[in-house]
Amino acid sequence: MSLSSQSNVAVGDQPVLAVAMVGHAFMGRAHGNAYRQANRFFDLPMRVVPAVVVGRDQVRAEAAAHKLGFLRATTDLAAVLADPAIHVIDVATPNDSHHAIAMAALAAKKHVLCEKPLAMTLAQAKEMQALAKKQKVRVGLWHNYRRAPAVALAAKMIARGDLGDVRQVRAVYLQDWLSDASVPASWRTNKKTCGSGAHGDLNAHLIDLTRALTGLEFDAVCGMQQTFTKVRPDGAGGTAKVDVDDAFCFLAKFKGGAIGTYEATRTAPGRKNHNCIEISGTAGSLRWNLERMNELEVFSFADAKDGQGFRTVMCMDGVHPYAANWWPDGHIVGYEHTFVHHVVDFVRALHSGEPFAPDFTDGVAVQAVIEAALQSVKSASWVKVMR
Repeated sequence: MSLSSQSNVAVGDQPVLAVAMVGHAFMGRAHGNAYRQANRFFDLPMRVVPAVVVGRDQVRAEAAAHKLGFLRATTDLAAVLADPAIHVIDVATPNDSHHAIAMAALAAKKHVLCEKPLAMTLAQAKEMQALAKKQKVRVGLWHNYRRAPAVALAAKMIARGDLGDVRQVRAVYLQDWLSDASVPASWRTNKKTCGSGAHGDLNAHLIDLTRALTGLEFDAVCGMQQTFTKVRPDGAGGTAKVDVDDAFCFLAKFKGGAIGTYEATRTAPGRKNHNCIEISGTAGSLRWNLERMNELEVFSFADAKDGQGFRTVMCMDGVHPYAANWWPDGHIVGYEHTFVHHVVDFVRALHSGEPFAPDFTDGVAVQAVIEAALQSVKSASWVKVMR
């Protein structure tokens, strides 16, 4: 099935927004679900249509399209980019292909949603940012954690001054799936395909969360890394060298005087997806952890002296961001809903012309911190974050 003859199709009074998704593994599943659910739970000015899955193997791509609810599958990306009925290209592939796919999509004047980190290098990220601006298309980066209701509430609280002036950020992202040396190597343990290990995979989220929540910009960083298992099974009876970090920590100085500490690891036994950020200001603190994603811990000096202490806000009432579109008060949402919220906000921004974040400018900012921290490991010194 093709949309090539339906470039102006509308459903009722809604214009269609047809999406081609390149890649269909873990992130493709999350993105595909978001495209299917966005119009079902939110009133949107456009009808999102999961149109085509683009893969390297036709049989696998067709199976993914059927499972994920897309109309068709293909291995011909060039044909998809030439199709005027396709409006958005979703880059859901390993890191080493983000730049080439996104640049081709931008050259074809398609809107682009890209997985994180944006690129393999800061130079690549800047090229993507510049071409998006030149082509005057809309772009977004899949830092989905921004759109957990509790995170959106935290950003709102900080913006209105509930914490006072931000002084300190403490952020950790802990997983354990590489703790066992017998776990096979993958593209995520190969520098050629991923750029870095836990750093680009996990610290990228912490960097983006910090900027989204606080508005702080990184000034300088100092990092260290370790690879604990340097050789892993290759899944074919042999072995493969691991040339990226298992764990990466860095200190940060922010413009304006605040400081931060960051730790990312995929070798922390018992920690499955412990993405946790705590922000302290002159008037209070807050803390969020993905493993308890509907809860926001808040402390305020403004509370009565005999009642001060951290309180836990269950961010699933109708007054909280996104929550009213789902279930009755107190009924929780999950990881997959953050992707739906991302699609919803992108569609609304696309229709209204309002800004959308994170975009490729935010991707450049994150990539600059990632790269500066990698440089600091090599030099064993503080490195300025340059954009």
